[in-house]
Amino acid sequence: MPEGPQMVFLKDLAEQFVGQTVLTASGTAKGIPFDKINGSVLNEIKTFGKELLFCFPGFTIRVHLMLFGKFAINSTLDRVLKVGFEFENGELNFYSCDCRFIEKPLDEVYNWKADVMNKDFDKEEARIKLEKKQKDLICEALMDQSILAGVGNKIKNESLFASHVHPESIVSAIPKKKLEAIIDACVKLSGNYLQWQQDGEVEPHWKVYKKSDCPRDHISLRKEKIGKTGRTSYFCDKCQELYV
Repeated sequence: MPEGPQMVFLKDLAEQFVGQTVLTASGTAKGIPFDKINGSVLNEIKTFGKELLFCFPGFTIRVHLMLFGKFAINSTLDRVLKVGFEFENGELNFYSCDCRFIEKPLDEVYNWKADVMNKDFDKEEARIKLEKKQKDLICEALMDQSILAGVGNKIKNESLFASHVHPESIVSAIPKKKLEAIIDACVKLSGNYLQWQQDGEVEPHWKVYKKSDCPRDHISLRKEKIGKTGRTSYFCDKCQELYV
C-alpha cells in the first residue's frame, strides 16, 4: 500500500495538470459525478496521508490507491479504469482504487495536523492521541491514520527500529520520551522516503523492512504478522526493547 511520501511524489508528478480544464472525465467508480467534472478546472492537488485530493471549484475528488491501486500519467493500463481525467495536453488515470466525491470544504473533512507530510503536523497532538490507545500494540497504533496519517507498514517498521522499540510493546508502557522519539522517527523517515522516491532508489535505504539481518547486531531479524490486523513486522529481539 502506498504511504504518505509516495502520495506527495505522485502529487508532484500530476501538478502539470493544475490550472487546466478537464475535457473528459470517465471511469467506473461509483458515486463520482463524471458529468460535473467535465469542463471543470483542476484548481489544486492536495494530499492527506495516503489520499490524493483533486480540488475543483466547489468539490473534490478523493483517490486512495488501497493495496493494489495503480496510476498512469499520459498513458493507460490494461485494467478497469476507476477514474480518469483527460486534459488538453495529457491524461491522468487511476485503477483498483477507492474514489469518493467530497462537497464539504476540506478543512472540515481533514485534520491537517495529523498528516506527517504536512507542514502543520502537530507532534504533541500525535503523542497525546497515541497515549490514549493505552492497551494497543505500538505497531498497530502507529498505523492509525487519525493519529499519523501517511504512516504505513514500511515507515512503521523502520521507525520502531530507529527508536529501538519492539513492535509488540504496549503503548501505555512506553515512556513519554520514547513515544516522542518514535513520532520524530516517523516524520524524519517520511521526509527521507520522499527524497529517496525522487532519487529513484528506495529499497536500499530500508534497514529492516524486508531484510533478513539486523544491521546493528548482525543477527537474524524476526518476521511476524502481529496484532489484530496481521500486518507484517520486521524487528530485532536484541536491540528493540519490549515495553509491557
